[in-house]
Amino acid sequence: MKHFMPILIKFIASFLILSFFLNQFAEISFLDILLTTVILVTLSYFVVDDIVLPRTNYTIAAVFDFAFNFAAIAFMVYILTNLSGGFLLPSAIAALTITVFEVFFHLYLVKSVFPDHPRKQSKREAQSMELQTEFSEELSVHEKKKRED
Repeated sequence: MKHFMPILIKFIASFLILSFFLNQFAEISFLDILLTTVILVTLSYFVVDDIVLPRTNYTIAAVFDFAFNFAAIAFMVYILTNLSGGFLLPSAIAALTITVFEVFFHLYLVKSVFPDHPRKQSKREAQSMELQTEFSEELSVHEKKKRED
């Protein structure tokens, strides 16, 4: 149940972004945009947001999000329409816009859905490093050569 609200937020935002860019520039129908949004949000949430984000940082998750969103949007637009090459620019712009939204969405996810994310741990909880120093008899290399002579 904790995943319902984030998926709903992501679905609404992705649908609005895709409907604006794909309907205006690529002239894709409403049902095709809805199908693209459902597939994109489902796969993106459970692959990127649920697997990649808890194990990495925000930057890697955002880069992975852009690549995944662009590939999924371009593939779906290519499959659903008969456009030969005019779908790449709208797909890239839509993927970039969704990635900008995803940056803020990742902040929301770390705060509310993934409470044990490493970013939420305070600095006081970090383990102290136990370092040792090695000592030697010689203070410099030249003293050792003088003793041997």
